[in-house]
Amino acid sequence: MVKRKSDHLKLVEKSRNLPVWKKVTRFLFRLFLAVALLMLLRYGETFFRVDEISVEGAEAFSSEEIIAAAGIREGMSIFLLQEQKISEKIRKQFPRIKEVKLNRNLPDAAVITVSERIPVGYVITTDGFWLIDQNAFCFANAAESTGAYPLISGITEELVIPGALLDCPIRREALQRVFAVWTEGIALEIAEINLDDRYNLIIYTDEGQEIWLGDGRDMESKIALIERSIPYINLDSGTHLDVRSGKRLVAAKSALKIVKEVDP
Repeated sequence: MVKRKSDHLKLVEKSRNLPVWKKVTRFLFRLFLAVALLMLLRYGETFFRVDEISVEGAEAFSSEEIIAAAGIREGMSIFLLQEQKISEKIRKQFPRIKEVKLNRNLPDAAVITVSERIPVGYVITTDGFWLIDQNAFCFANAAESTGAYPLISGITEELVIPGALLDCPIRREALQRVFAVWTEGIALEIAEINLDDRYNLIIYTDEGQEIWLGDGRDMESKIALIERSIPYINLDSGTHLDVRSGKRLVAAKSALKIVKEVDP
């Protein structure tokens, strides 16, 4: 609604008729705000300077290493710290770190909180063993394999880029889906995941079973089918399981407790 000129004149006239004590109060309040603003501009930058820096969530790296990578030093203005730039610096130097958050505890404390990537497998290059997370991101190098994670085989060295995702989109997506749905409840431990055939991801277990999963489609259904079918199968070394269709599991005849295709 547009105010009319006469309404504006009434408001101005009303303000002129305020009691003297109200006018004085308003003047003093505005004067206080102006003085407070000047004090903040003059002394605020000195008061709000970093005096304490701490790191939370780091396990693979020391607090000193992360603070150095962040470029934060005591005496810096706490308001001039830029979370995005600090995050980029830390993650560039330490690819193992997935996320970085910066909290300012006024007046002078900065807290850097990091979350690290969790290894789920490794790939082999001439540089050694590269750990990857569930997104197939290569983030850390080791001189030797610990045997704690499955080997990701069947990809050439040029597809392995340190500090980046595996450079093979189709096979990478299939691998991501396996990591997303393969649970600890499945009574099979993965020793190797072979990506040599881009249309048929193959799992080799610690006990010598071979599982054909096909391409990345319907991976949830395929792995759920394996989990439901395990009670019907002799899990001996050499057992071959095929769930490429996504609708039924086919096993070698010698592996079946019940000689038929298992279709739970």
